[in-house]
Formats: sequence, structure tokens, C-alpha cells
Amino acid sequence: MAPRRRPTAFEVSFPGETEDEIPSESGLSKYHHSLHLQSRSPSVASTSSLGKRKGDALDTRVDAYYKKRKNTIVENEDLIISGEDPEDEDEDKPIRELLDFSIFDPRRRNELVTLEALEQDDGIDRAFEAAGMVKPHYVSEEDEGQEEEPDEPQYVHLSAILRYTVDYTQESEQVLPFYIETQYAWYILKNPSASYKVFYEHFYSPRRVAQIVIARALNRPNEDFKSFLDRFTKQVDMFGRTYVEQHIWDYLLDINDIIRESDDAKKVMVVPFVKTILRRAPQMTETQRSPRLTRPMIKRQPKNKALLGSIDIAVLKNENQNTTCVTPRIARLAKGLFREEMIVLGPPPPLVNKAEVEAAKAKAFATLRHLIAKAKVEKKKITYRKEDRITVRHDPVLYNAINIERVDYKIGDIVLFPNPEVMADVEAKKIRPDANSRIDDFFWFAKIIYIMAEIQKVHVQWFNHGSLTILKEFAHPQELYLADLCGHESLTNIVGKVTVHFAPNAVVPKDKPEEYFCKFTHDTKTGVFSDLDIKRIELCDGQKSPDNCPVCPIQEENDLKKEARALKDEFGNLDGVAFAGISYHLEDFVLYRANEGPANIGYITHVAFPKKNIAKVTMRKVGRISDLGHVLPAGTKRDERQLFLTDETVTVDVSKDKALLQVIYVPCIESFEAPHATLEDWLELSYDNFYLLYIFPRLKVQSWDEKKKMRWQKHQVCTPCCKEFLEKRKHMYKFLNQSREKPLATLDLFGGVGGFSRGLAEGSGCLKVTHAVEIGPSAAKTFARNSPDTVIYNQCANEILRYAVKSQQRHQIEVPKQKYDDKTPVAPPPKPGDIKVITAGFPCQSHSTMNMYKTTDDLKSNLILTTLAYLDYYSPDFAYFENVPGFLRFSLKATQENEHRVSGDIDMGGVKLLLRALVDMNYQFQFGLLQAAHYGTPQRRVRFFLVAAKQGQVLPSLPQPTHDFPDSKILSIKFDDKQDAIAPIRMAHGTARNPCVTIEDAIGDLPRFDWKHPKPSSEGLNVREKRRKRAQKVPAVECDIKETFSGFRGKIGYYTSPQTRYQQRARLLETADIQHYTKCLLPKKVERVLNVPLKAGADYKSLPAFLHEWQFVDPTSSVGKLNYRPGIYGRLDKDGVFPTTVTNVDPTAKQSQVLHPWCFRMVTVRELARSQGFPDSFVFETLGKLNVVTIHRQIGNAVPLPLAHALGRELRESLYNLWNTKRENAIVIEDNDLAQGVAQQHLVNETEDDSDMYTD
Repeated sequence: MAPRRRPTAFEVSFPGETEDEIPSESGLSKYHHSLHLQSRSPSVASTSSLGKRKGDALDTRVDAYYKKRKNTIVENEDLIISGEDPEDEDEDKPIRELLDFSIFDPRRRNELVTLEALEQDDGIDRAFEAAGMVKPHYVSEEDEGQEEEPDEPQYVHLSAILRYTVDYTQESEQVLPFYIETQYAWYILKNPSASYKVFYEHFYSPRRVAQIVIARALNRPNEDFKSFLDRFTKQVDMFGRTYVEQHIWDYLLDINDIIRESDDAKKVMVVPFVKTILRRAPQMTETQRSPRLTRPMIKRQPKNKALLGSIDIAVLKNENQNTTCVTPRIARLAKGLFREEMIVLGPPPPLVNKAEVEAAKAKAFATLRHLIAKAKVEKKKITYRKEDRITVRHDPVLYNAINIERVDYKIGDIVLFPNPEVMADVEAKKIRPDANSRIDDFFWFAKIIYIMAEIQKVHVQWFNHGSLTILKEFAHPQELYLADLCGHESLTNIVGKVTVHFAPNAVVPKDKPEEYFCKFTHDTKTGVFSDLDIKRIELCDGQKSPDNCPVCPIQEENDLKKEARALKDEFGNLDGVAFAGISYHLEDFVLYRANEGPANIGYITHVAFPKKNIAKVTMRKVGRISDLGHVLPAGTKRDERQLFLTDETVTVDVSKDKALLQVIYVPCIESFEAPHATLEDWLELSYDNFYLLYIFPRLKVQSWDEKKKMRWQKHQVCTPCCKEFLEKRKHMYKFLNQSREKPLATLDLFGGVGGFSRGLAEGSGCLKVTHAVEIGPSAAKTFARNSPDTVIYNQCANEILRYAVKSQQRHQIEVPKQKYDDKTPVAPPPKPGDIKVITAGFPCQSHSTMNMYKTTDDLKSNLILTTLAYLDYYSPDFAYFENVPGFLRFSLKATQENEHRVSGDIDMGGVKLLLRALVDMNYQFQFGLLQAAHYGTPQRRVRFFLVAAKQGQVLPSLPQPTHDFPDSKILSIKFDDKQDAIAPIRMAHGTARNPCVTIEDAIGDLPRFDWKHPKPSSEGLNVREKRRKRAQKVPAVECDIKETFSGFRGKIGYYTSPQTRYQQRARLLETADIQHYTKCLLPKKVERVLNVPLKAGADYKSLPAFLHEWQFVDPTSSVGKLNYRPGIYGRLDKDGVFPTTVTNVDPTAKQSQVLHPWCFRMVTVRELARSQGFPDSFVFETLGKLNVVTIHRQIGNAVPLPLAHALGRELRESLYNLWNTKRENAIVIEDNDLAQGVAQQHLVNETEDDSDMYTD
């Protein structure tokens, strides 16, 4: 197979001069050779004398040579990096990123050299090559980090470097970074290898400073030196070094040269601060300057055609990002952790009295030394008095006070215990406390519950200092978290006591570092931070010892739950069994554990206790209609919520097998009588609701004719459970009706098309999305079309926050304009108090191994601070955050003084800062990784979610899986090897209510069509005849690269009626535009797609040889290096799920398994929308001409609606429980309380008569 013809470096770099090109044996032009053959200054290029000027040598190691790696890919014209399109017809070179790189001279044993030598001529024959990890440069970083397991960069040895380029007019190196160019591609220089760092720093540093000077001069032509220096010294370079004034003078010669050679020299040199700088530059003659090549350095930058003409991409470009805006609180917490100079929307913090701080620090250190000395004393004098006895009936006798070493301690005191491991290191002199040490570094905190003086024991409840939680180094130094952990400790270990201020009046004693405060509890297993249960604490404090411990009853209850207990009816007859906190009665439908797949279902018919605490339950087996696909008549819906009863029985050992999981509710379908009670209302009311229609003799049904219709008169159910659930149903409907008038006003930040907030609103019924901020014009247009009552701000979130704060403060401020036309003013922003819920899928660049080095000014990564500032400003009752799993790897680099006592790299710094800020703003929260397929999404997609509730509100839980998903991917989060993994989600197979929703379940009813062959004459007669016959059943549609789409739009018919509940939900409302079309591909790609067999998992390996691409077959290609990874041109499995739906949908993209299960084409817009749970009535818009790729981005960036629905359902359940508790306590619910209720528009049932639901 002949290689593709790409333009040579000479042709691309110097158009119009190709007539002078002279071929050589190596295939390089004469000029290309001259780049190597011309002499260059050893003062620049060699490892022995590198420097900015002759005689200014760079101090490097003697053995500074590049060492080749095994299995290195060599760059050539056929090289395709994973994620690139191998058949992009753009004549411009691809743009890639180069990480962990070295630049060297292959003619001198791979001696490391600087790029500086490329523009200098000193007579030494040199060549320049590079090697490093290479990955594609994505137009938008939203394409990165979306896959479950992103590809590792590939290690590539580049061909000869032709030039480097720097655009000195842009202050941000993110906008136009440093590039090198080879014959085949452009490479953005990201980070050097450890061995090359000193060389690159020598090249980079003066040019970066010059870039800052020139760009600033062009942007601020009147700025003086003092103002420039103030901004300059707040910036940080790529090596984490904060600039100081001396750096300007160190690089003055280079700055002077670069300014004088720039095209804007006249403009720059008249700027006041530049004059001040250049005034100190020595005047040099031309003979004194380092010799340069006759051809000047090329400053031309590569172009990316994808950026041209797309406003949706343009708004995401780095040069179009606004400065991050934050509140004073967030500015304080983020200080020294981010390199950007942010806009603080509020007054500056009060000045710190350094003398007072130092005095308090010295006092705290003296206290610490005294405590450590006391901890070393083995024997302590302990005294107690008879009058302090509580009771003598208890063994041992209990006391309410004790004296240890002349210090009185009593019940309720917070005392200190030495950390034995740390104290052992102190004794061994491995640890020496210093002035920066704190009490929590050496001691643990506990509350005295009761005292057993005569045996020198004390019962305590423990606290966790924040530094011992997942907050670690970000924890407030004086904040404690109450733990549900208690125990006996020796009185001799107590070394002192401290003052602790408790919520709700927990003040931060800033001027008293020896005092502490406590607002929340912390569960180390689930990661939950929640309000203190003040009522429980006060109740226990009012009890006599030893009944005053808040933790012991919890532990006793947990122990009791591990035993099976008999349940009896009012007549004393055995009626069921209680286990793990759940009551199971005769005639209950229950889920019980299966070995694989979803949980088994049973109908309890008998309960027996053959031995004490040994319970055996006998059940009739219950099946799912959706499992009977092989016998279902054509057109019968495979409804996952429809069950059938059988005559088969099974017996399980409750305590031994831990088989029983939960009770579900399954009436006979004949029990529903519209309009008072409908089946759909019943199923929508709870995930635990199902229905019956038939009975079969056995679980494995042989024939549909075996069925018998279930009659409601004979359907016996558990009367107590029935009444309890119907009572809840009645109150739930009352609750929904009462709260409908005041739904919780919701602000959707970075809203995309609104999937996240829409799913939450539909799942809970309590939200109304009143406002949304989305910077992408097309996404904002889609949001507005599908949510017409929402006020959309098509603007940067920073601009809207600034506008909201400034306008509220009555400042004169220009009204931002909508991005879609830059003319229309945005609507007035909501005021504090207006917003009750904030949802945010805040952007965050990928922090996988491909992007582990955070750039110096990546503003989009700082939008986490903008999100927190919105939360601080609006103080809503609830907040929901979503991000890619890579957010957990978002590391920070502390470069300046900060309040967290940290420096250098901070692992998981992003999430730690997020959690610390939430605690600081008095929010409870829970977070975790959720798998979308667990909640009925036909897609494999793991995302990070966080739910927060204001102190005093009820904290919703994360939803447990409702659907089975056969994936063993662990969803736990590990912060530290010394801490437990956070695992709030149940992962065991055989426990979910419903089976996995498959691709066929999701899209099987949509119209089918193929692509037409672009060159049918190229195929054999037999193949053409097969395609002609197939076209009589499945229409073939043109796929012309010149067209905007291939497929159908508007209103068309479906392939079948809804065959599953998923399809039924997708088609509840009629659609105005089915959008059942694909993007158009190049003819060669179309031809390959048409030749991949209609077989699950088929891919490029099935293609005939004449359709092979070089990367498919060559072992040196990126695909070959990865053992010919499967999936390129991959066909989906109808019985599986979609891979993670991403923004880049293409048969050759990183996520390339996109071919339809039954059709010769890739999946359509509507099929991708179904993969995310969007209904067919949801129409996607693009600004201007239809752009399918833009719609792909909208879909790929969305939160799956079924997952968001599950989160919303947990919110509804929490708020209902709060409402119901108040009702039961006969508390009058005021209007403000109603605003916390829920309203479900489509779930209204005002009937008071619920007897028609069940019949005994």
C-alpha cells in the first residue's frame, strides 16, 4: 500500500521557493540539509558551554546525553497518534503536544542541546531532533478525560526539527505556546524531561519573560514600571517559579534583542515600563551580537481549521477566557494555590497584625512543649472524691469528676490523648516539634462520657481533627469532627483539656489557637460530612451514666441488626422476620440475592425458625417479563417493571446467606382504575413499585401459552405493609400537591443543554430551573428551546457573577451581552436569596497521565473557584456538582504563602480544596463516583458527583444502583494509604432491582437506514446485488462529505412501537424533529464502514486488505505498538451498552466503537441522545448552519438524564421525610417550609380513597 503524500516541510514553510529544491539521498531538501550543515555557536549548543551569551556557560552534567528508549515510535509521514483522524484532508500539518521531551544532536552521540542554537551560526555541523510522549492537541479540552480509561501518550522519536516559534504578542502561553516544527507536524512544548529540564529552562525563561513584557506593552501602552512589576511578580512560570524583579535584569540582553527584532518594536519601546527596562540594557554593536542564520527566525504559528468560523469553539479558546472572579472567602482559601491573578468581588481582608500572630504562635508552641512533656510522664497522680460518685450500683463505680496532676476533669470535657505512634517517634528523636508544629500533630481529641476512677478508666467519644480526615492538609487547624466512635481509655493517658465551641454557635477562635470548634460529624467509610445531631447529643447529656453515651446505642443496634428476629402479628402468630433493619412479612414481595445479573424476586409464603436466630424463608419465585424475549409474541413490550408469579419455590437462610435485600410493592394490574389510580402514576411514584399480570408454572418459560391471568381477588398481600405503603402514597401526593406552588428555584451553571438540572427537576419534582449560565451559543440555544421558561445567560460564568455582585452593590457596570450575537443585553441576574439550588458541571481539564502538568495560566481549570464563589454569594440550600473522574487527580501546586501550611505538589488538591470550601461555607456533603449504567442509562459512564446541603437542611443521599451492570470497575475513592477507601455505592452483583438497559432496549424502535456506497461500481456484482436487495427493506442514504448530514430530519415514523419502558419514556411526547442523522464522512471512511460485518464487536480487523490503513497493519504504528487495540471502526453490541458517549464521535476517534448494531453506518444524533437518556422531543440546536459535530459535543458533555433523575429522587425522598416528620409532630408548616417540599407535575393524584390499589 502506497504511503499518503504529505507536503514537505520546505513546501509548507516556504511556499513559492520550491523551484530551488534539490532532492538528496535522504529525501530532504537542500535547504533542509543546510539547517544542519551550517555552523552554530558552541556557546549556545554544546553541553560544555551553553549560555545566554559567549562566556555565560550553562552549568550541566558532563554526561548530558539523550538515552534511547525501547519500543520508541519513529515519526514519519504515516504516523497517526491515537485520537487523530488518519484521513483528515486538511493540507496543514497536524498539531500535537510533546511531553517529557528531550532535544538532542543525533550527530554528536545524542548530546542534549538547546533550541537557541537553531537561530545561531557558529560553524559547527549540528542536527536537532527531539523525543518525548506525544498526544493529539484537542481543539477543546472537553474532548480530554471523558473516556473511562484514556490512552497513554505514545513515546515518539521526532524527525529533524526545522524551527521553533514563539508569538511574543500573547501574554498567555496557553493562547499561543512555544512550538517546534518537523517535516510532518507541529508540536506544542509542554514539559521537558527531568534530564532536559535545565536545558529547556535556559531556553524558555528569557523568552517567556520577553513574551510577558512585549504582550503587556501592547495591551497596556501607558503602564509604568511599578504597575508592571506588581503584576509580573504575581506570575509563575511553567517550572513553578514565582517571578521576581531580578529575573528581568537577568534576562535583559535577551529581552532587549527580542524587542528590537520584533515587528512591534516601535510600539513597544515607547511604553513607559519598557523604557525603564531598556534604559539599563547595554548598547551593543552588530559585531558584538551572537551570529545568526541569514534567514530570520520564523514566527508563523500553525493554524487549526477546526477553530475557524466556529463561535462555539471560539468562546472556549484560552485567549477568550475571562479572569476568574471570586468572593473574598474563596480568594482567601485559594491564595497561593493558583497562578492566576483573580478578581476579588468584595472588600480586601483585614490587615493581619504579625506581632500578635507571632505572639500567639509562640504561646501555642510553649503549650505544645508542655503537653509533650506531660505525655512522657508514665505515672500520674490521680485523685477522686466520694461526693463525685454518680452511682455505686454500677460495677465499676462511676464518677462525674476526677483530678489528674492537680487538674480537674469532668464529664463533657474535651481532653487530649497522645498519638502513640507519633510520641514513639518523638522519644526516638525522629520527630522534633518546632514553631510550626501544632497540638493535633501529636495528640488526639475526645469527649469524656463517664469516668471509672477506681480502675483508672474513662469512657470517651472520639473526634477526628480535620487533618486526619480526607481534608488532610486543607483542614482548618482548629476544626474537629465528631465521630461515631467510642471506647474505654486509661486515665493516665490524659495530658490536658481544650475548649471546643459547638454548632450552631461554633465560632472560629482566630486569636486563640489553643481553642477549637466543631460543626459537623464525619463518616470515614462513606466520606459524609453532616450536621451534628444536637437533639441526640442533648438527649444523651441528660441521661445518667453509663446511659449517656451517644455511640453505644448505635453499636448495639447495629449488632442487633445482624441477628434474624421473629415478627408476630397482633394474635402472637409468627408473621415474618426482621434482618439488617428491614421487616419481611408473609405475602411480601422481596428482592433476594442472585449470583449474577439483577436480584432475584420472591413472594414470601412461609417463615420458620428451626434454631434461635436462624431464620429460613420460603418464597414463590417471581420472574420478569423482560427476560422472556424468546417467547414473547411480536409487538409485546418487554417492560422491566412487569413481573410474573410462578409455582416454583425456593428456601433461603436469612442470616447465613444474607439473601434478603428489600421489600418491593407489586399489585395486580387490575387494581388500577383510571383516572383515580393509573399504572404510570404508580410506577413513577417509586423505583420499588412493580406490577403483575400473569402466572407461569415455572421461572424458565417454555411457551407464552403457559400463562394464566392473575386476578386481583386472589392476589394476597401483606396487610400491614400494604397499609403502610398506601399511607405513604397518600401523604406523598398531599406533599406534592402542597409544595407544587413553590418549587426550589435552580441556577444551572455551565449548563450545557440542561441535562443535569432537567434530570434533577424531573426526578425530584421539587426544582424549577429558573436561570442558567452557558457560554456556548449553540448549547445555550438548545437549552432555551427545551426549557423556554428558563432565563439563559449565554456568557462566561465569571462575567455573570461579576455583573450580579456589582449590580447588587449598585455599582455602575456595563451589562454583558449575549455571546450568540454580542448585541443583546443579558437579563438582570438573580439576587441573593432567590436561588435555592445550584447545579454545576464545572469544566476541568483532564488530569490523566496525558495532562499531568498543569499550565501556568489555565483559566478553565480555575472555574472550580468560580463555582464556589457562586455558592458563597447565593448561599443556596442545596448544590449538585458533577465532573469527570480525572477531577480526583486534579493536583495543585502551592507556590506562595497560603493558609494551609503546604508547599509544592498537593495530590488531589482540587477536590480537597472543594471540600474545605464547602465546610467553610457551612455545607454538609457527600460525594462519590457513580456509574450511569447503574441507574438505567444504556451507557458505560463513570462520573464524580457531589451533593451538598446547607447546615440545618436535610442532606440527600447518593442513590444506590437501580439497575444491574456487569462491570467490576471499582467506584471507591482512595485519598491516602492510611485511610479507608470511600465507598458509598453498593457494588455487589445480584442486588439491583432491574436488569441492565441495553442498546437494543434503548434504540431498537428507531428507523433503520444504511449509507450508500460512494463508488458502487468498485464492488463486485454479488456484493452490489446483496446491497440492492437489502435496500428494499432498509433504505440506503447518501453520505456525501459536502453535505451537512446523512439521514432523516423532521417528523417521520418509527421502526416499531415502543418495545421497552425505556423506549416508551423516550416517546412520551411527540417530537418536532427526530434528528435521526449522522455526520458525513470521507468516501474512504464510508467504504470501510460499509465493509465492517454486521456482527457485534467487529472492527477494522475484519476489513479486506485493500481498505487497510497503514496504522492497521504496521507493527511500528501507534495501533501496532498497542497490540492492535480493538475498536477502531467498531460495531456496537445490541446486547451490551454504549461506550462512554463523548464529544468526538467518529470511527477513528479515541472512542471509535460507533457503528450501528444492525445498519451499515455510524450511530445518529438521536441514537446518541437516547444513549444519554434524552427524550425524542428534546431537539438540539446549532447557531447558524446545521453542524452535527456541534450537536455531538452537546450530547457528549451532558449528564445522563436517568442518573440525574436518580439523584433528584433521593432529594425528593429526603424532603418528603422532613415534611412528614413535621406533620407527625403536628408542627404547622409555614410557607418557607413548603418551599423545601417537592412538586411533581405529572404525578398528581388527589384521591383520598386508596383501597383500589390492593385487595386482600
